[in-house]
Amino acid sequence: MNLSLFNIFFFLLLLISPLDVSLARHCVVEGPLQVHIINKLPPNGPPLKFHCASKDTDLGEYSPAPEEDFNWSFCELIGFRTLYYCHFWWYSKVQMFDVYSDPYTCIKGQSAFNFLEYCKWEVRENGFFLEQYNETEKAYHMNLLYDWS
Repeated sequence: MNLSLFNIFFFLLLLISPLDVSLARHCVVEGPLQVHIINKLPPNGPPLKFHCASKDTDLGEYSPAPEEDFNWSFCELIGFRTLYYCHFWWYSKVQMFDVYSDPYTCIKGQSAFNFLEYCKWEVRENGFFLEQYNETEKAYHMNLLYDWS
């Protein structure tokens, strides 16, 4: 009897293994999400520098040219626990905040629902703007979320 339970267990393990491998290649919860950080700073100033990471992934330090779009894709974890943050430097200004923490609003605590599969940030002289949906106008706008500190 023990041998037959072992055989059943082994057979089920063989059936599940290909499924497990295929899930590792594809997003489980929904399609891949993206974060975009676009440098909208003037070209005649010092370069923008930033470093982005999550708990498991260090994206490194970047210094994009003006108008350059730095972006990455990822799969949301089950239970919506993915969080990416960035640390920004420009002149003597410094700022650090979460750039992704929620698949529906990009940032937890925001009320504007994001119908897109990406979060788009623009870094400007006066702060950090997130593309958000305006329910009244039925359109997307860049809204100031954080000032430079």
